[in-house]
Amino acid sequence: MNDTEYQAMVVSDFDGTTYHSASGFHPRDLETLKILEQDSFVRVFATGRSMESLRRVIDRSFPIDYVVFSSGAGVYDFKKEELLRRRVLSAAVTEEVCRRLIELKLDFMLHHPIPDNHYFHYYHHGGENPDFFHRMAVYRDFAMPFNWQQVRQMEATQFVVVVPGDPDIHHRIEREFPQLSVIRSTSPLDGRSLWIELFPAGSHKAAGVEWLSRRLGIPVERVMVIGNDFNDLHMLEWARHAFVVDDAPEQLRRRFETVAPCSEAGFSEAVRKWCQG
Repeated sequence: MNDTEYQAMVVSDFDGTTYHSASGFHPRDLETLKILEQDSFVRVFATGRSMESLRRVIDRSFPIDYVVFSSGAGVYDFKKEELLRRRVLSAAVTEEVCRRLIELKLDFMLHHPIPDNHYFHYYHHGGENPDFFHRMAVYRDFAMPFNWQQVRQMEATQFVVVVPGDPDIHHRIEREFPQLSVIRSTSPLDGRSLWIELFPAGSHKAAGVEWLSRRLGIPVERVMVIGNDFNDLHMLEWARHAFVVDDAPEQLRRRFETVAPCSEAGFSEAVRKWCQG
């Protein structure tokens, strides 16, 4: 399965780790990615974005090999432009989750199956939720109002529940849906609201990265990961060599080795430290 003999794998979260919303990519990080290819390191982005969203920022020439996207629901060969793996929620589970989220009066977005998971149906229960509408505006070309006739019998990639500043909601949703993978992240739009994502059981960044590393024949001992938020936690815990950037939440900085912020090429610092052993 491995056309290239890679000696190791470098995995990075995207937003806030290698890509800064205001300044883009640090030139030093771009150079590091190119050097890694010369040294036969496989380069992987592990992102919460869909491939459609990622393509808004990078093109085919970008120095990356694989993408674990939608928080592990899909794996994509970036060079060959080939979908390697996808996970879906069954139609029955999708309908059950929709009904319960509506009962709980939570605002959510229901994303279509990969490869069309940039399309979504949105449900708003009527309260104040600026970040919810901000996300709708960013992806307005792909957003549709929730309609039972359209979503019934539909498989899905994920749900995104947008909550304005309730730190306890993550655990409440975990208790409501023990049969699903429930992943918490901080909104990349306002930096405060919580996005609680619901995926098929066992679907998260670590699962996608582990699947890819096995496919390429790279043991976990030769994998480095770096992240910046709670949706990176599974892969940070899975890896033997894990880093977080300095603007990660304090809970993560206490647990994992910390490098410079994204805007100061923290990715390159992590790679250098790892390679120096």
